Amino acid sequence: MNSNPLPKPGRNEICPCGSGRKYKHCCADRAAPAGAPGLQQLLETARHHAYQRRDFAAAEHSYRQVLALKPNHAEALAGVGQGLCWRHRLAEGKRYLARAAKTLLRQADKTDGRVLLGFAEQMQIWGDMELALQLARAAVKSMPDDASAHYGLAACLQRLNRTDAAMAALEKVLKLVPGDSGSHILLAILEFDQKQYDAARQRLEQVVAAETDAKQLARACLELSKVYDKQKRYAEAFAMFAKAGELQRQLPEIRALDADYIFNRIELFKRGYSDDLLKRWTPEELGDALPAPVFLIGFLRSGTTLTEQVLAAHQHVLTSDENHLLEELSAELAALAGAGEDTPAALRRIGIDQARQLRAYYWRRVAEEFGPEALRKRFVNKVALNSIETGLISCLFPDAKIVFALRDPRDVCLSCAMQSFAASPATVNLLSWQGVAAQYAAVMDLWLSLRDRIAPAWLELRYEDVVNDFEASFRRVFDLLGVDWRPEVARFHERAAGRYVATPSFAAVSQPLYNSALARWRPYQAQFGDVMPQLARFIDAFGYR
Repeated sequence: MNSNPLPKPGRNEICPCGSGRKYKHCCADRAAPAGAPGLQQLLETARHHAYQRRDFAAAEHSYRQVLALKPNHAEALAGVGQGLCWRHRLAEGKRYLARAAKTLLRQADKTDGRVLLGFAEQMQIWGDMELALQLARAAVKSMPDDASAHYGLAACLQRLNRTDAAMAALEKVLKLVPGDSGSHILLAILEFDQKQYDAARQRLEQVVAAETDAKQLARACLELSKVYDKQKRYAEAFAMFAKAGELQRQLPEIRALDADYIFNRIELFKRGYSDDLLKRWTPEELGDALPAPVFLIGFLRSGTTLTEQVLAAHQHVLTSDENHLLEELSAELAALAGAGEDTPAALRRIGIDQARQLRAYYWRRVAEEFGPEALRKRFVNKVALNSIETGLISCLFPDAKIVFALRDPRDVCLSCAMQSFAASPATVNLLSWQGVAAQYAAVMDLWLSLRDRIAPAWLELRYEDVVNDFEASFRRVFDLLGVDWRPEVARFHERAAGRYVATPSFAAVSQPLYNSALARWRPYQAQFGDVMPQLARFIDAFGYR
């Protein structure tokens, strides 16, 4: 429902249900039981809820009524799946999406290529890259002279780290549309990954010189900043990512975001979490025999994805990628306590029985999203932004283990400024140099104010220590988790290669450890003058002076 993957067809077009028949002879005339809405009416209602009102629950309800009439209707399967995904029921939602994709693929030769391509994009959004790839290939077969189909295929291949095939697909796009800036940018990203820096620079400089669309120009400037950085043209790199951030901040969708949201939440938590609240119940008092959760947190670009991939390489550990489990838990808490978004106030209002209920809710959602295996293995919930939820974790999960990823604050800020993030209130401040430093300082100040008062056992894992002494660093982590050390975790990159990783670090974690990301800030020392007053305390506190 981010876009319309299965648009309403014309009466003479192939029906999106996958039957292979024309729409006018299939679902358009499908009858319903007497007194009940017809299939076409249900579809129109679902589309209205999904695309005009953005009411995904209502759209899902109408699409389920369609499935009661026609269980393999591809659009309805997709509508239910996307509705579930938007409401964070990803595992169930992706099962519906997979059914829709397979229905379309069975009739690929009779299905409009635009439908195949649109659905490939949706499957990519929700992380089923293999099915996205199959749909994109089917779209290319259906529309061999369509540039957007080849671009969609290239985007899938890139996210699966199949670089050569992705570059070949982009070359086909540029033969069809030589001036397509999006394809030039993506091809430059791939050239950069292949260390073809001159080729990437020339390509991006041409886009920057000619592009008039602000969004595409911002994207090209950001990627060019990375190339300049590799070529040691540091002043130009800084200017480029600053320009990219400024262009993005002017976009209507960015201007609509609340830049104060994250700061207000942090201030609320600093005031609200007393020592008594942080340790309100002991594990013995809770006594529910549930597993002890593990949370992998930290600031963005501090090494959480690397750490997650290493932990995931252990046979007795199961890790999550980005998820909304704590966000859902907070909503459940607010509903129980009637306290809105004031999490500390909500925790004060509940009793121990409700605390047990919330703990059981968390593990039920873990099992729903990651399977029953998550309750048998050591489950690690990895979301960097959960670092501001340390108080909630401490109160409800005093038996938890916390791994907090650290990296030199200057390298963190530089990396964030040169990285593209999905737009949200939690990332909008990362579009300016001062904003990055301010948000880093706020998040880390909260951690320092809580870490010595919380109930869970915690460990700070420095990225630099991991690079310089991998085994010693991760032995400490596995000790905290109560899991034996396994040497094979050092080959984590072999597992990550060709596998979908949701975060911006997806390319880096498919490579062996390298030290080129250490002390990247030094050539930018002059630019750090403006933000050092905000960062100095944390440079000292975490031992980076």
